Amino acid sequence: MITSCKILLFVSLLSIFFSFISHAQENKYEEIIIKNKIYKPGSGWLKFGEGFGYNTSLKSNEINTVISFSFRIKNNYFQIGYHVSGDKFLSQKTFQKLNNLYVATGLRKESDKYNISLFAGPAYSYGGYYFDTDSLGNKRYKGFTEIGFLAIADYTFKIFYDLGFGLSLYGSVNKNYNVVGIQAHFYFSGAFKGEIK
Repeated sequence: MITSCKILLFVSLLSIFFSFISHAQENKYEEIIIKNKIYKPGSGWLKFGEGFGYNTSLKSNEINTVISFSFRIKNNYFQIGYHVSGDKFLSQKTFQKLNNLYVATGLRKESDKYNISLFAGPAYSYGGYYFDTDSLGNKRYKGFTEIGFLAIADYTFKIFYDLGFGLSLYGSVNKNYNVVGIQAHFYFSGAFKGEIK
């Protein structure tokens, strides 16, 4: 529990630091032209990721999935998303699973070739985890619903200005179910605005 509090405090301070940096950024996002196509820097993007993680509470390996939408309001970036981690793939039924519905704030650095971002914020966390084994050898699970905290860092290599793939590192903490992991992700941006004819 003490370790979880330290992680939460560290990530919170990191998020506040990046919020201050984002306020210092220039408030202009002028359109750019690449090969007769018009793009708008600072546009929102959709991300889908899949990967592997480690459950620090249960000392076990897990599989994770995330889908998120990131957007900008003035100079501030926000992300809303769904993150799930469990001992089986998302499509398979399991009682050991963490679901996070989260809202986060963060920082983004974008160029023609890459997109780097860091987001952190509160999560509505729910699911179940292995509790013990009864006298007949049956595993028992305990359900939970609570507020947690999630942080995700992304590096995306852009194939085109508005399409790319990359790697994500994440950590999710709450009272009962703590996980860290890595994901491969796809990046789809809304930056394309048209073509020059």
